[in-house]
Amino acid sequence: MISIITGDIIQSQKADLATIWLDPLKNMFSEIGETPHDWEIYRGDSFQLTAEPEESLRLAILIKSIIKKIKKPALDVRLAIGIGHAYQQENRVSESNDEPFVFSGKLLDEIKSRKVNMAIKTNWPEFDEEINMMLKLALIIMNSWTSNTAETAELLFRKPGITQVEIAEILGLAQSTVNDRIKRGSIYEIIELEQYYREKIMQRTGYRSGNRTYY
Repeated sequence: MISIITGDIIQSQKADLATIWLDPLKNMFSEIGETPHDWEIYRGDSFQLTAEPEESLRLAILIKSIIKKIKKPALDVRLAIGIGHAYQQENRVSESNDEPFVFSGKLLDEIKSRKVNMAIKTNWPEFDEEINMMLKLALIIMNSWTSNTAETAELLFRKPGITQVEIAEILGLAQSTVNDRIKRGSIYEIIELEQYYREKIMQRTGYRSGNRTYY
């Protein structure tokens, strides 16, 4: 099984230069795989990437933090995660039409009309219902992240296991400031949601997770 994350930048036209969000996304995607087989940016402000199912929510939150970190203009992103069986992947990720690709693409259209910024679609309806309710509540917090909070969240989701002291050194801040940002953004609570999702996905797909420590 694989997961497909399909997304688009909300109100991307507010940015005078697309590079303000395009460059950091390309840098992140390049760490995951190669374009256009593993990821692709298309139609100017839309993108699609493949990921291991258990990694999909972490990557989605990482993408959101990267976009929310941008100060001017303030932007956001819609993200639809599809998980399923892919039997034949095309050379371009955006041209594939197996189950997870269809799930993700259709879900993105659905959440646009529902004005929801992140959701998941699988073959397990009860799982989808549970996780999507959790995401709906978590988005109340994540949608209101400031640039400073998103900057801190990006490091926590990019480098699982990073400490507050290490974040403070990277950002040139006091450790107490980092702690305040984490508390204001309820970032540790979002991490707990990601860990719960990871465990449930691994149970569903037959994998067993290792212990991951974020803080």
